[in-house]
Amino acid sequence: MIKFTYILSFLFLCLLIPFSSSAQTNDFGAIGSVSISKDFGRFSGAKLEQELRFDQNVSSFNRSLTSLGINYSLLRKLLMAEMDYDFIYQHKKDRYEFRHRATLGLSSELKLRTLEIGLRTRGQSTWRDELRGSYNYNPKYVWRNKLECAYDIFGSPLKPFISGELFCPINGAKGFYLDSYRATLGLKYRISRHTSVQVQLRYDQEIQQANPKSIMYAGVGWNYKL
Repeated sequence: MIKFTYILSFLFLCLLIPFSSSAQTNDFGAIGSVSISKDFGRFSGAKLEQELRFDQNVSSFNRSLTSLGINYSLLRKLLMAEMDYDFIYQHKKDRYEFRHRATLGLSSELKLRTLEIGLRTRGQSTWRDELRGSYNYNPKYVWRNKLECAYDIFGSPLKPFISGELFCPINGAKGFYLDSYRATLGLKYRISRHTSVQVQLRYDQEIQQANPKSIMYAGVGWNYKL
């Protein structure tokens, strides 16, 4: 386990190096979340999650996100269809605004002995509040792709993981292009059959922009499965 944790940490640092050199604005933040999930038989499930996010060195409230998601197995665990709705209350410069987001996606998970590899692709549409701001493109469409690797330690409640995700706006001023990247290193701890917690370090980096921003988040999440 120790060797694998070192490998994950090394990969995480390697992911950061190419993007951190281009960052113009650096920040540190925190994320806290609580979620409840339930499986409906072997082929479907639902999840309700509440997340709070802080930035500016954890001194400023950034946003609240309430998410409701459902999933359905198309090919057992090999291919899952996912649909989510997010209600967002977000701080934007000198104001706060409400946003609505809908997401459709596909995910797949492959297990090779103790190594778990997950792939996810999804499209999201975010409606922003025109009464509080002017937007040339509303809703905003984004295509997201994520790769995650986790190590399932036999007989242990601990599961370290690392992931990377790409964000590509579809209908922005520049058309379709890659504008940001996310790298995450974390650890899941199973408390009981129904309860688990997760801690993580997440690095968000904007790229191919005039003033790219970067932020490192420390996060903790509590999960309960009905």
